[in-house]
Amino acid sequence: MSTTYRITYLAGKFDTSVCPPAIVAALFPAFDGWPVSLSETEILVTAPTPQTPADLGPLVKVELVSE
Repeated sequence: MSTTYRITYLAGKFDTSVCPPAIVAALFPAFDGWPVSLSETEILVTAPTPQTPADLGPLVKVELVSE
């Protein structure tokens, strides 16, 4: 069962020139080419199993969207 997470950056916008951005691997060390949807305001990442995201501080918010 896959799990989707929404990543938002509270102090700006994401660079959409590279997908997936490096922040995905920083948040999810097990990241291995999972589906990623990227916009300037959010990143949606769908992992094959539930993950525990790394804590990158209060400006990076990771929300569980669906399991």
